[in-house]
Amino acid sequence: MIYIAEQENKKVGGGWSWIANAKKVLPITNYRNADIYLIPSPSMVSKEEVDQAKADGKKIVLRVDNIVRNSRNRNTGMSRMKRFAEQADLVIYQSEFARNLLLPYIQVDGQIILNGCDQTIFNPEGRTESTTARYIYSRVNRDETKNWEMARIYYQGKYQANNDSLLHIVGHFSPELIEYNFDFYQEEKYRFWGVMRDPASLAQIYKDSDYFVYTYFNDACSNSLIEALSSGCLVADPYGMATTGGAIEILHAQQAFGDEYLDIKRMGKQYLEAISVLL
Repeated sequence: MIYIAEQENKKVGGGWSWIANAKKVLPITNYRNADIYLIPSPSMVSKEEVDQAKADGKKIVLRVDNIVRNSRNRNTGMSRMKRFAEQADLVIYQSEFARNLLLPYIQVDGQIILNGCDQTIFNPEGRTESTTARYIYSRVNRDETKNWEMARIYYQGKYQANNDSLLHIVGHFSPELIEYNFDFYQEEKYRFWGVMRDPASLAQIYKDSDYFVYTYFNDACSNSLIEALSSGCLVADPYGMATTGGAIEILHAQQAFGDEYLDIKRMGKQYLEAISVLL
């Protein structure tokens, strides 16, 4: 049985969204009854918690995807990742990109398992058809690598070419951007939805969109990209960002194995297979 650190937290995005999905496909229990202590991200647990799990005889599984910014973790982000990797019985990388990026530093090899989404929610069923070109840009956090400005400029050009175009904007943005129309100034049509905490509501917005605007730089394994693809969106990649990070691996996996490869059932099966050798 598996205990996922921070599994009771109700936040969304990144490791939090992964936890919500993992709880649907992995045998989860409380800390006392668990054999496995799974760390969703090095930034989500303390050294003391991991030391205690190790002392209690738990097998440590560390999930890593990208650099843990020292600037956001009191200069301890990457050193904490390295420490946890050295304590871990198994390291799981979110993509080949993540492995190539982090292995030279943490010096602990591991398995590669791409994220998945719940395709009972994120699927093409009920997609709405429209003569209007509809786009969606979604981000949970305001990280600069998500490149909102690139997405804005891209959509502005699309709107100039077709004034019937519409952009769905999902996620967390500064009050100034929201107040001043996301810096649009030509009456561009958009709808701002804020942070979507209900997966079914988010899935419907994907289904009401034709193109997912992908401007993320070096995202290790984008949950948003996986959800958009599973919902039937095409990828708008005006700046080649889908060739960075793990995006190309997600796209290749979909092309090679079909949409079902992006489902959490595949993800859960691979996690269980990887963890089984520890028991």
